[in-house]
Amino acid sequence: MGHGRSRRQLWWSWWNAGAHSLRRSTRGWWQDYGDILSEPVEMLIELEVHAAWIRSYEGHLIPGLLQTSEYAERIMTAGSMHIRVADIDCYLELRMRRQKRLAEGMRFTAILSEAAIRQQVGGPTVLREQLRHITRAIREYDVTVQVVPFTADAHAALGASFVIIQWPDEDDAEAVYVDGETIWTVHERDGAIRQYVHAFASVQAQALPPRESLDLIHTVIKD
Repeated sequence: MGHGRSRRQLWWSWWNAGAHSLRRSTRGWWQDYGDILSEPVEMLIELEVHAAWIRSYEGHLIPGLLQTSEYAERIMTAGSMHIRVADIDCYLELRMRRQKRLAEGMRFTAILSEAAIRQQVGGPTVLREQLRHITRAIREYDVTVQVVPFTADAHAALGASFVIIQWPDEDDAEAVYVDGETIWTVHERDGAIRQYVHAFASVQAQALPPRESLDLIHTVIKD
Protein backbone atom coordinates (compact mmCIF):
# COMPACT_ATOMS: atom_id res chain seq x y z
CA MET A 1 0.00 0.00 0.00
CA GLY A 2 1.47 3.36 -1.04
CA HIS A 3 1.77 6.44 1.13
CA GLY A 4 -0.94 8.32 -0.78
CA ARG A 5 -3.51 5.58 -0.41
CA SER A 6 -2.80 5.04 3.28
CA ARG A 7 -3.24 8.75 3.99
CA ARG A 8 -6.55 8.80 2.08
CA GLN A 9 -7.79 5.74 3.94
CA LEU A 10 -6.81 7.27 7.27
CA TRP A 11 -8.84 10.38 6.42
CA TRP A 12 -11.84 8.24 5.41
CA SER A 13 -11.56 6.18 8.58
CA TRP A 14 -11.40 9.39 10.60
CA TRP A 15 -14.69 10.50 9.08
CA ASN A 16 -16.52 7.22 9.64
CA ALA A 17 -15.15 5.61 12.81
CA GLY A 18 -16.03 7.78 15.77
CA ALA A 19 -15.85 10.88 13.61
CA HIS A 20 -18.66 12.81 15.27
CA SER A 21 -17.05 12.86 18.72
CA LEU A 22 -13.61 13.50 17.23
CA ARG A 23 -14.87 16.43 15.17
CA ARG A 24 -16.47 17.94 18.25
CA SER A 25 -13.08 17.93 19.97
CA THR A 26 -11.31 19.42 16.94
CA ARG A 27 -13.85 22.03 15.87
CA GLY A 28 -13.63 23.68 12.51
CA TRP A 29 -15.16 27.08 11.82
CA TRP A 30 -17.96 25.45 9.81
CA GLN A 31 -19.30 23.73 12.93
CA ASP A 32 -20.59 27.09 14.10
CA TYR A 33 -23.30 26.46 11.51
CA GLY A 34 -24.34 23.10 12.93
CA ASP A 35 -28.05 23.96 12.97
CA ILE A 36 -28.16 24.22 9.17
CA LEU A 37 -25.15 22.12 8.16
CA SER A 38 -26.06 18.89 6.41
CA GLU A 39 -23.62 16.00 6.43
CA PRO A 40 -22.87 16.30 2.67
CA VAL A 41 -22.02 20.00 3.00
CA GLU A 42 -19.92 19.35 6.08
CA MET A 43 -18.00 16.67 4.19
CA LEU A 44 -17.44 18.99 1.22
CA ILE A 45 -16.17 21.83 3.42
CA GLU A 46 -13.72 19.55 5.19
CA LEU A 47 -12.43 18.38 1.83
CA GLU A 48 -12.09 22.00 0.68
CA VAL A 49 -10.22 23.01 3.83
CA HIS A 50 -7.49 20.44 3.16
CA ALA A 51 -7.36 20.79 -0.62
CA ALA A 52 -4.53 22.30 -2.65
CA TRP A 53 -6.43 22.12 -5.94
CA ILE A 54 -10.11 21.62 -6.69
CA ARG A 55 -11.48 20.77 -10.12
CA SER A 56 -15.21 21.26 -10.41
CA TYR A 57 -17.80 20.44 -13.05
CA GLU A 58 -21.22 21.90 -12.28
CA GLY A 59 -23.01 21.97 -15.60
CA HIS A 60 -25.83 24.50 -15.41
CA LEU A 61 -24.95 26.47 -12.26
CA ILE A 62 -22.10 28.74 -11.20
CA PRO A 63 -20.09 26.71 -8.63
CA GLY A 64 -20.56 27.70 -5.00
CA LEU A 65 -16.95 28.85 -4.58
CA LEU A 66 -17.60 31.54 -7.22
CA GLN A 67 -21.18 32.56 -6.40
CA THR A 68 -22.16 36.04 -5.28
CA SER A 69 -24.49 36.26 -2.30
CA GLU A 70 -27.35 37.52 -4.52
CA TYR A 71 -26.98 34.66 -6.99
CA ALA A 72 -26.67 32.11 -4.17
CA GLU A 73 -29.74 33.49 -2.40
CA ARG A 74 -31.87 33.11 -5.52
CA ILE A 75 -30.71 29.51 -5.96
CA MET A 76 -31.56 28.75 -2.33
CA THR A 77 -35.02 30.33 -2.35
CA ALA A 78 -35.91 28.70 -5.67
CA GLY A 79 -34.85 25.29 -4.38
CA SER A 80 -36.76 25.29 -1.09
CA MET A 81 -40.32 26.43 -0.44
CA HIS A 82 -40.01 26.45 3.35
CA ILE A 83 -36.55 27.87 4.07
CA ARG A 84 -36.53 30.49 6.83
CA VAL A 85 -35.09 33.96 6.24
CA ALA A 86 -32.72 33.52 9.19
CA ASP A 87 -31.46 30.26 7.71
CA ILE A 88 -30.88 31.91 4.33
CA ASP A 89 -28.62 34.46 6.00
CA CYS A 90 -26.65 31.66 7.69
CA TYR A 91 -26.35 29.68 4.46
CA LEU A 92 -25.07 32.77 2.64
CA GLU A 93 -22.54 33.54 5.35
CA LEU A 94 -21.35 29.93 5.25
CA ARG A 95 -20.92 30.05 1.48
CA MET A 96 -18.98 33.31 1.60
CA ARG A 97 -16.66 31.89 4.29
CA ARG A 98 -15.97 28.85 2.11
CA GLN A 99 -14.76 31.19 -0.62
CA LYS A 100 -11.93 32.44 1.60
CA ARG A 101 -9.98 29.35 0.51
CA LEU A 102 -9.41 31.10 -2.81
CA ALA A 103 -7.78 34.07 -1.06
CA GLU A 104 -5.63 31.60 0.88
CA GLY A 105 -4.09 30.37 -2.36
CA MET A 106 -6.07 27.24 -3.15
CA ARG A 107 -6.09 26.49 -6.87
CA PHE A 108 -9.56 26.21 -8.40
CA THR A 109 -10.50 25.03 -11.91
CA ALA A 110 -14.17 25.24 -12.81
CA ILE A 111 -15.85 23.99 -15.96
CA LEU A 112 -19.45 24.99 -16.59
CA SER A 113 -21.86 25.06 -19.47
CA GLU A 114 -22.70 28.15 -21.47
CA ALA A 115 -26.19 27.88 -19.99
CA ALA A 116 -24.75 28.70 -16.56
CA ILE A 117 -23.43 32.06 -17.73
CA ARG A 118 -26.57 32.94 -19.69
CA GLN A 119 -29.48 31.83 -17.50
CA GLN A 120 -30.67 34.98 -15.74
CA VAL A 121 -30.77 33.63 -12.20
CA GLY A 122 -32.07 36.52 -10.09
CA GLY A 123 -32.55 38.66 -13.19
CA PRO A 124 -30.16 40.48 -15.57
CA THR A 125 -28.55 42.70 -12.90
CA VAL A 126 -27.77 39.79 -10.58
CA LEU A 127 -26.35 37.75 -13.46
CA ARG A 128 -24.13 40.58 -14.70
CA GLU A 129 -22.69 41.13 -11.23
CA GLN A 130 -22.20 37.37 -10.89
CA LEU A 131 -20.23 37.27 -14.13
CA ARG A 132 -18.17 40.32 -13.11
CA HIS A 133 -17.41 38.52 -9.86
CA ILE A 134 -16.08 35.55 -11.82
CA THR A 135 -13.80 37.80 -13.86
CA ARG A 136 -12.44 39.37 -10.66
CA ALA A 137 -11.78 35.93 -9.16
CA ILE A 138 -9.87 34.91 -12.30
CA ARG A 139 -7.81 38.10 -12.10
CA GLU A 140 -7.08 38.05 -8.37
CA TYR A 141 -6.81 34.35 -7.46
CA ASP A 142 -5.51 31.07 -8.86
CA VAL A 143 -8.85 30.46 -10.59
CA THR A 144 -9.42 29.07 -14.07
CA VAL A 145 -12.88 29.01 -15.62
CA GLN A 146 -13.72 27.22 -18.87
CA VAL A 147 -17.09 27.33 -20.56
CA VAL A 148 -18.57 24.47 -22.58
CA PRO A 149 -20.31 26.21 -25.50
CA PHE A 150 -23.75 25.26 -26.80
CA THR A 151 -22.03 24.01 -29.95
CA ALA A 152 -20.00 21.38 -28.04
CA ASP A 153 -20.41 17.67 -28.70
CA ALA A 154 -21.38 15.09 -26.08
CA HIS A 155 -18.87 14.38 -23.32
CA ALA A 156 -18.43 11.95 -20.44
CA ALA A 157 -19.64 14.41 -17.78
CA LEU A 158 -23.09 15.07 -19.27
CA GLY A 159 -25.71 15.03 -16.52
CA ALA A 160 -23.08 14.86 -13.77
CA SER A 161 -21.89 17.26 -11.09
CA PHE A 162 -18.71 16.50 -9.18
CA VAL A 163 -15.60 17.88 -7.49
CA ILE A 164 -12.10 16.38 -7.68
CA ILE A 165 -9.92 17.11 -4.66
CA GLN A 166 -6.13 17.18 -4.94
CA TRP A 167 -4.22 17.21 -1.64
CA PRO A 168 -1.13 19.35 -0.96
CA ASP A 169 1.11 16.30 -1.31
CA GLU A 170 0.87 15.40 -4.99
CA ASP A 171 1.80 11.80 -4.17
CA ASP A 172 -1.55 11.46 -2.40
CA ALA A 173 -4.33 10.24 -4.66
CA GLU A 174 -7.34 12.47 -5.31
CA ALA A 175 -10.77 12.16 -3.77
CA VAL A 176 -14.02 12.82 -5.64
CA TYR A 177 -17.12 14.37 -4.10
CA VAL A 178 -20.43 13.79 -5.92
CA ASP A 179 -23.62 15.50 -4.76
CA GLY A 180 -26.80 14.47 -6.55
CA GLU A 181 -30.44 15.33 -6.04
CA THR A 182 -31.09 12.50 -3.59
CA ILE A 183 -27.68 10.99 -2.74
CA TRP A 184 -24.11 12.10 -2.18
CA THR A 185 -20.86 10.23 -1.85
CA VAL A 186 -17.10 10.60 -1.64
CA HIS A 187 -15.19 8.22 -3.89
CA GLU A 188 -11.81 7.10 -2.59
CA ARG A 189 -11.22 3.99 -4.67
CA ASP A 190 -8.75 4.31 -7.53
CA GLY A 191 -11.13 2.95 -10.16
CA ALA A 192 -13.89 5.45 -9.35
CA ILE A 193 -11.40 8.31 -9.20
CA ARG A 194 -10.01 7.42 -12.62
CA GLN A 195 -13.55 7.44 -14.00
CA TYR A 196 -14.18 11.00 -12.80
CA VAL A 197 -10.74 12.24 -13.83
CA HIS A 198 -11.52 10.87 -17.30
CA ALA A 199 -14.93 12.59 -17.27
CA PHE A 200 -13.31 15.89 -16.32
CA ALA A 201 -10.74 15.56 -19.08
CA SER A 202 -13.52 14.72 -21.53
CA VAL A 203 -15.58 17.82 -20.72
CA GLN A 204 -12.46 19.99 -20.58
CA ALA A 205 -11.62 18.89 -24.13
CA GLN A 206 -15.04 20.21 -25.25
CA ALA A 207 -14.71 23.50 -23.32
CA LEU A 208 -13.34 26.73 -24.69
CA PRO A 209 -9.78 27.58 -23.61
CA PRO A 210 -9.57 29.92 -20.58
CA ARG A 211 -8.93 33.07 -22.62
CA GLU A 212 -11.83 32.39 -25.00
CA SER A 213 -14.06 31.50 -22.06
CA LEU A 214 -13.27 34.83 -20.42
CA ASP A 215 -14.03 36.62 -23.69
CA LEU A 216 -17.41 34.88 -23.86
CA ILE A 217 -18.17 35.91 -20.26
CA HIS A 218 -17.36 39.52 -21.14
CA THR A 219 -19.64 39.26 -24.18
CA VAL A 220 -22.55 38.05 -22.04
CA ILE A 221 -21.95 40.87 -19.55
CA LYS A 222 -22.31 43.38 -22.38
CA ASP A 223 -25.44 41.76 -23.86
